[in-house]
Amino acid sequence: MSMNIIKSDVIGSFIIGFFFAVFFIVLSYATISVLRPNENPPGYYWYALIILPILSTIGIVVINDLKNRLRGIFVLGYQFYKFVIVGGMNTLLDLSILNGLIIFTGIAAGWEFSAFKGASFAVAIINSYFWNKFWTFRKKQGGGFGEFGQFVAVSLVGLGVNVGAASLLVNFVGPQGGIPPQLWASVGAVAAILFSTVWNFIGYKFFVFKKT
Repeated sequence: MSMNIIKSDVIGSFIIGFFFAVFFIVLSYATISVLRPNENPPGYYWYALIILPILSTIGIVVINDLKNRLRGIFVLGYQFYKFVIVGGMNTLLDLSILNGLIIFTGIAAGWEFSAFKGASFAVAIINSYFWNKFWTFRKKQGGGFGEFGQFVAVSLVGLGVNVGAASLLVNFVGPQGGIPPQLWASVGAVAAILFSTVWNFIGYKFFVFKKT
């Protein structure tokens, strides 16, 4: 297996896998504290601190090997893998902050909830900006509020694509193949994530962090 891989990519993927594990454990505790207040998450949940960083690192090494051997689509796929795991980490970060604020304050509705969600989204999008700029797309030059504004704009359009695609599939296309409406709603949500992920990747790569 070829090991022609940038050291910072290996380190970055390991760090992201570690944060995946941390946020997973935080969300597990938050969920169980609400649904089953007298229980704790199973002890094996802590194994995620070892397993997820290793899996994340193995993933980038394998895709790097495919990129070196086969070229073609795997060159883009290598960058897309980095983009996807950064996005996954930021999603869990958003949810962890939101749930942490809810548990700390005991408030889960009203304008306070909207403020909590705004705060968690703001932290996640700032984190996403720096990881994607310096790690995923490796853009060293440029930056500032203008670039960050472009990043936010692409992200907000991606949010619109997500909501629009889900609404189209659920409200206009409707359940297909005998799938129950409740399950079809999840199908629509997953498909919408795929559409918005592709949009965000294209927007970040060719608009926000394009090479000059």
